[in-house]
Amino acid sequence: MKKILMTILLVAAILPASAQYRDVQLPEKPKQRAYTDFTRQEQGFWFAVETDGGSSIMSGRTNMQYVEVTATAGYRFSEFIRVGAGLGGKMYVHNAEVRGTDNKFGVPIFANVRGNLLSAYDRDGVPFWSVNIGGITNEGFMFSPTVGYSFGGLRNNFLIGITYTLTNFTDWTNSKTTYSYFGLKLGYEF
Repeated sequence: MKKILMTILLVAAILPASAQYRDVQLPEKPKQRAYTDFTRQEQGFWFAVETDGGSSIMSGRTNMQYVEVTATAGYRFSEFIRVGAGLGGKMYVHNAEVRGTDNKFGVPIFANVRGNLLSAYDRDGVPFWSVNIGGITNEGFMFSPTVGYSFGGLRNNFLIGITYTLTNFTDWTNSKTTYSYFGLKLGYEF
């Protein structure tokens, strides 16, 4: 019995020593870069195209309606703060009765700051805020805050909001006047 036990121990000790080393060839990693899902990134370039239309609400004065299209580009620091610059086109209705020019068009040039009020990571839609500060060619100063709802996800979103615009220009009596407008804004940002 001792001989059988010794033989089993000897075989158990020699067996691992007799195992051969094998050089296993693994497939090479692909030479392409790893996929990046830019729609989930918090930082980076962003772009927005928006259109809005509305009317001034002035008692005792002729009210003037407008239609505006803007494009804004900038940098996204997080989903709560984005900074950019924009350019657009604005057309006025009832222009001759209010403004001191027959030109119905203006070009808004502005700086924009915007952000979400809530995180969009686990929501399909969140409230947002936006502020445009700048000027309109042949007019003067422009200030336009917006509050609204952004839906679609973290990056690619449709926007709907209510905007207030404050502008000043030379009216038909050749004096500087300030006009306030309320409007509905629709847009898309990515």
